[in-house]
Amino acid sequence: MASVGKRVVSGVLLAFLGVILSISTLLSSTWLSLLPLLLLPFVIAIYFSRLGVINTNILKYGLAGAVIIALFFLLAAIPPLYISWITLLVYLFLLSLKHPKLLIAYLVFLFLFIPLMLYSKGYLTVTSHNLVKIGDLKELQSHLSRPSSLVVVGHAMADIIAHTQLSPNEKISEWEEIIVNGTPYWVFAVTPQNTIAQNYVSKIILVHVQTGEVKSVPVHMTVGSGLWLLNDIVLRTFLATAQPIGNTYPFIHDGKAYFAACVNRLGGLGLVELPDSVYVYNEDGGFKVIPQFSGDTHLPEDYDWEYFNWYIEKWLYHLADENPVTFSFFPRGFLWIPASPYSQDLLNMTLLIPGSRGETVRVYFGVSPQNPNSIVSLILVNNTGAYYYNVKSIGIYSPYYIQSLVQGKLPAISGGYLYAKYSQLIYLDGYYWIVPIYAQTNIVTLWGIAIVNATNPQSMKIYQYHPDYGTFQDFLHTVLALRLTEQPLKQPCRLVTGTVSHVAQFVYKGDTYIAIEVQGKTFFATPEIGLTQFVKLLKVGEGSKVTICVSDDKIINLLEP
Repeated sequence: MASVGKRVVSGVLLAFLGVILSISTLLSSTWLSLLPLLLLPFVIAIYFSRLGVINTNILKYGLAGAVIIALFFLLAAIPPLYISWITLLVYLFLLSLKHPKLLIAYLVFLFLFIPLMLYSKGYLTVTSHNLVKIGDLKELQSHLSRPSSLVVVGHAMADIIAHTQLSPNEKISEWEEIIVNGTPYWVFAVTPQNTIAQNYVSKIILVHVQTGEVKSVPVHMTVGSGLWLLNDIVLRTFLATAQPIGNTYPFIHDGKAYFAACVNRLGGLGLVELPDSVYVYNEDGGFKVIPQFSGDTHLPEDYDWEYFNWYIEKWLYHLADENPVTFSFFPRGFLWIPASPYSQDLLNMTLLIPGSRGETVRVYFGVSPQNPNSIVSLILVNNTGAYYYNVKSIGIYSPYYIQSLVQGKLPAISGGYLYAKYSQLIYLDGYYWIVPIYAQTNIVTLWGIAIVNATNPQSMKIYQYHPDYGTFQDFLHTVLALRLTEQPLKQPCRLVTGTVSHVAQFVYKGDTYIAIEVQGKTFFATPEIGLTQFVKLLKVGEGSKVTICVSDDKIINLLEP
């Protein structure tokens, strides 16, 4: 009778656990989903005690301790709902151990189930929760016509600049490029070297992407990146939400430092992941919760770009039609199913541009599998949502293809090498790729900028930076103004734009000179600038608006106003 009673009790416990597992896997990702995992050691103990292998109490407490240790180290990376799935699979494994045929069936099931779930996760997400809206192509030009978004000071240069602001006891724990008040910056979070003894973020450093201007903001943040245990922003946020944590980043707003952590939620048995909230921590460690895509102007970006890197890749891959948007479970075909002509690959390159309200806008590029050198779509993500633009008809070449063309035209330098990076798309009466060129020697410096016609890449100009151009930002503005002008620059120059207040012509030592006064300064030119340019200058009168490229007080080029 005692033996029968034991079997009844153990059977009831096993059945109870099965019910709990079934229910918990239907729940959202909360700490309640961990209940099956906590019960699993007791089931294992009962199972082995019935076999007479080991003492129940020893196994029970040993496994419980092992689970606690595992939870302590693993929960920051694995959402509880997924742990509940793992527990269910272990439970089914235990039940199948009694019968070899059941065990074989279980292993076959596992072999088929896991790949299918991994593959279908992206499809189920993009079909159940379509986060991308179809955008009007006319809007695209306005989004890409802001030169202030162009990066000239690359990350390697910015990192060198940021390190000049560190004390010997400090290190950079995280960096990010974000838009601050409509201007892009490289943002660096700094912590003490020994975060166990000094567990806080000590300063936030901002480096302007065009001028290289650096701002160092001393702080004493108790929550941040690279900190010890519960002060780490990922673990702190995960413990508060029990949900997947995506991108985390530091930022400055109204002169105060904050850290943001993007939280996503699981649904559909954990096979669908969706944007949820942003946890924003202040210097004292207190936080407020802001829904993703709320349009909150206090945040430079209120969405998880790490999540969208994955989501947009799946969205483009499964695309079967564009208007209305439909998706295919087998986008590249399967046996008798033909491949979708709309399926695309996501290019491993993202641009950041400032939005109309100063927020961070990320630009993703879709390419055709048949022609990876051509851009067929752009997707823009801002604080209000994600928008898809079909650019097949424009014929924009891939940034990697453009970079390779530029790289092939760069000269060799002594003591290092030149490389092209950070291709950026801009619209200025046409689409252009702007490609900064860096010199890698003992340090990284800006060598020049290439400007390439995005639809006809053979039309290209490379301008080498010289201090006569002024700052990096002045140099960029000069390049954008000159663009693909046919008149070669005989020497570096800087831009001057304004209204002509006075015009004079005179002959000096047999040469005819034209002098114009702009912004209170007088600049002159001779016919050596070229006949076409000189004739244009002859037509300039008082009150005319001009843009000229000058070296000292000499006019090198007259550009269209």
